[in-house]
Amino acid sequence: MKKTLLGLLFFFILASSEGQRIIIIFAWMPDQSLISEHGFLPGKKFKFYPALGKYDFDGKKLRIELHDERDSLKLKQVDCSSVEMTNTSEFEGPYGAHMVADYLDSLLSKAGILPDSTAPDVLRVNLEAWDARLIGFGSITAHGLCKMSVSWKGNVHAYCVDITDKDPHSPISSHAFVTRKTGTRVIASAAVREVIEKILTDLEFDK
Repeated sequence: MKKTLLGLLFFFILASSEGQRIIIIFAWMPDQSLISEHGFLPGKKFKFYPALGKYDFDGKKLRIELHDERDSLKLKQVDCSSVEMTNTSEFEGPYGAHMVADYLDSLLSKAGILPDSTAPDVLRVNLEAWDARLIGFGSITAHGLCKMSVSWKGNVHAYCVDITDKDPHSPISSHAFVTRKTGTRVIASAAVREVIEKILTDLEFDK
């Protein structure tokens, strides 16, 4: 109970910081520091990729809540992929949740949705899994894995993505010469972008 209360207090403070308009809700705190699967090699900074489609919600205000459920679910695999997750990427824990919140803020704002904590309409986004894996020997395939569910207007929709560097939507080519760190960052970012775009498509259909 003490750890839960500390976690909620800590993330309430972070979510209330300047520029943060997505409400992040946790009920946990990491017990120890996490060592990234691919170490701390140099690599490109995490980049937010734009949506591939065009959306216009004309300034609609929504209270957007991001619930990080990864630690409680501890998923080792998502429905849309046969790749096993290790959950040891640099995006585990608070840092990853804030990256997803910033991604939501960026893409939804560009689509004309204004995050507003006082808005009566609530879009609840549950982050259930997010990982990046480099699979294979010699010929390596980068996988970006992401699973979220969304509660909106009394309905729940699930979204699952396993994007690889061979996918036409991938920002990186399977033949690109990059460090492991850059490869995992790019494909992890692409996975989140793909999920958010699916959410935007459904919201567009429902507006």
